[in-house]
Amino acid sequence: MPLKRPPETRRKMQLISLMDVVFILLIFFLVSIFFASLPNEERKLLVPTPKNEEGYAQVLIQLVDDRRFFYVDPSITQGLVNEITQVDRLSGLSRNQKLQRKKEILFRRCLFTASDEEEYRKLLEERISGLLQLANSHPEQNYFVMIRCPDDIEYARVIEIIQMLTGSKFRNIQYGLVGGTLEDIRNSKSIRKQIVEDELGRRRNVIIEF
Repeated sequence: MPLKRPPETRRKMQLISLMDVVFILLIFFLVSIFFASLPNEERKLLVPTPKNEEGYAQVLIQLVDDRRFFYVDPSITQGLVNEITQVDRLSGLSRNQKLQRKKEILFRRCLFTASDEEEYRKLLEERISGLLQLANSHPEQNYFVMIRCPDDIEYARVIEIIQMLTGSKFRNIQYGLVGGTLEDIRNSKSIRKQIVEDELGRRRNVIIEF
């Protein structure tokens, strides 16, 4: 009994998947060429994380939300030291009462509040621009900025701050990033002044102990 062979069907090559692969590879090579053509300083965006130990920073930037940030730099520190000194000289107040007075001074001078997103960016840019001018005026001195960011803040805000900080002419601004909230500062254990003498002269600092 003769058997019939089923008719052969020619399979066509699926070009759609192949085109997708070619398109993805094309994008990959274009992006690679773009980054390869950038200068070295633009290829890297370093976000160093400080060690869990006692440290020193001339500038503190605490991100709070999309309308507020907490900011301390050398231009603010001098006024803080004067007011903290006056609180320390008060008699009749307990240690906790003096600490509460210092916190009120700290938040009054250092907590910046904006009415909208545009004003927020303007306030932050003004503060960092002042720091850049200070760093450019003193190329012999290094400035360290501590950026504290809560977990619920968009990381893009941190990137914007880092990009502004890298604008110093003499590359004498360093920065570090840690997690933290405004409540950590509000619940700080101690706020005190400190006198430092080094090759740059006599400086007055504010120490905030979390």
